[in-house]
Amino acid sequence: MRSVFFLGTVFILIAGAMISFSFKSPTINSRVNVDHVLLDQSEQDWSQCVQKGSSDWGGSCLNYGFSEEKYTVHLVNSCNNDVDLMSCVQRTNDRWTCFYRMDMHQNDTLHAYACQGNGKFLKWVRKAGDVTTKLQASLINKQRHEN
Repeated sequence: MRSVFFLGTVFILIAGAMISFSFKSPTINSRVNVDHVLLDQSEQDWSQCVQKGSSDWGGSCLNYGFSEEKYTVHLVNSCNNDVDLMSCVQRTNDRWTCFYRMDMHQNDTLHAYACQGNGKFLKWVRKAGDVTTKLQASLINKQRHEN
C-alpha cells in the first residue's frame, strides 16, 4: 500500500514538472482585455532582468562539425538580483533545444544554441529559488541577417 502511494506521488510530481515546462508557444486569448490586466506594483517583472547581449551565426557542433546554421544567443542578467533562467532555441525542424541556468548573478551569461537554428528563442525568468512561480515566456523573433 505504501509503495503504491509513493509511486502515485512520484508520478504526480513528475507530471507537474513536465507541465510547468511546457514548450507550447504562447497564444493570445481574445477574450482577455489586456487593458484591464494590472500588475501589482510590488511585483518585479523578472523577465526584464535578462537581456539579449548578442547572438552569433555559425560555429562548431559536436554532431555536425562546423555549421553555418548554428545559432547562439547570449542572455545576460542585468539586475542585481539572482534569477533562474530557462531558454530554448528553435531548430530548423521547429523543435526546441533548451538550456537552464539557476542562481544567475548579475552579469552572468547563458549561452543557448541550436546547431541548426532558425534564429528564434524563448526565455523564462523568475526570482532565483522561487519554485512556486511559473516561469513566464517571452518570445523574441530574430531574423538571420539582423545584428
